Amino acid sequence: MLISMTGYGKKEIQNSDIALSLEIKSINSRYLEINHKIPRLFFEEEDNILSVIRKKMSRGKIMLNINYQILNDNFNKVTLDENKLNQYLKITKDLSGRKNIEGKVTIDKLLSLPEIINTSSPVSNMSYKRILSRGLNDAINDLINMRKKEGENLTGDIKRRLNKIKKYLKVIIKNTKNDKKETLKNYKSKIKTLINDKDKKIILDDNRLLHEIVIIMEKKDIHEEITRLQSHIKVFEEYIKKGKSEKGKRMTFLLQEFLREANTISSKTDNVRNSHVIVDIKTEIEKIREQIQNIL
Repeated sequence: MLISMTGYGKKEIQNSDIALSLEIKSINSRYLEINHKIPRLFFEEEDNILSVIRKKMSRGKIMLNINYQILNDNFNKVTLDENKLNQYLKITKDLSGRKNIEGKVTIDKLLSLPEIINTSSPVSNMSYKRILSRGLNDAINDLINMRKKEGENLTGDIKRRLNKIKKYLKVIIKNTKNDKKETLKNYKSKIKTLINDKDKKIILDDNRLLHEIVIIMEKKDIHEEITRLQSHIKVFEEYIKKGKSEKGKRMTFLLQEFLREANTISSKTDNVRNSHVIVDIKTEIEKIREQIQNIL
């Protein structure tokens, strides 16, 4: 089964002390890239949060956003640090007694000084860590479930396009078989016309002519390219069914081989109908390639 790199997960969770809202999004990327907005309250947990994401995600650009609301007033108090204030005031008094130092200390300036205001923080409380861990895992699982559903939709679309390519190849094979005798006849007629000289009598050796035509037709033969393309399609379908992790990279490589064989067939064929069919095949390959860019 294919898994998309696009997804969205959300979890809202709370206990008696705090309410959390976690949103996590992912889009396609060649590697794992994590962008996050973690409140200062949870800075100590940043490494643990990133570690959980890396364990569950292997590729994609991940965007995590965490919001919270304190429900327990005991953890939401703002108090003045009297000791710090007295120390700052003493320093201010000492400075004001010195020469060439002027200025007034206002309440605004005092409140802006570092560590003069204490805000009780629940980050050390294990209940907050547990609820954060549970909420993060639930949000990631929600994202993964959406990735799987999106992957199912992409799988259906890719299979339909592969079936189209297989049908187009059957048309090319049929056209090629029907045209072999006609092609031989046309080549023989063209060569006779080119070497026909009214002033000189040229004796045409049919055996030599046939030999030369066979060489030309061998250069135009597309049987090997069709066989290789059919083989690539079978391998591609196996990746869809099972395969290994990070299927997208392997499928991208196979699609390059799809296109290589299609281009070779296009350059070899003289059949106008086959040329038109090859254009259709290359169109389907490009559409599959666009889908595979979003596959994990």
